[in-house]
Amino acid sequence: MYKDRVNFLRSLKYRSIMSHHIAFDHAHQLSELVKHAISTSNLIANQNVQYKIEQEQVFLTGIVSSYYEKQLAQESVSRITGVRQVHNRLTVEPAQKAVETLSTN
Repeated sequence: MYKDRVNFLRSLKYRSIMSHHIAFDHAHQLSELVKHAISTSNLIANQNVQYKIEQEQVFLTGIVSSYYEKQLAQESVSRITGVRQVHNRLTVEPAQKAVETLSTN
């Protein structure tokens, strides 16, 4: 169901005429698309990445194991239509150090 909704929402940009009877919660839609972008990226899906959305701005927080993964997370989210700005507050820690940090919390 989740993938069906994401595919449906993506297809809307290609429709020239939309029914006025359909109402979307833009914040929820944006949240689902951000969640999908993070979860489908093989490198960052298993990382400790959280997000918060405020007025079409996405705030990324958490821990990733490389600067490449940090940039990948930002690029994945910034490509989403409706995201005005991405604030990348991800912390980079090598994999072993990140595991130690998470186990002490």
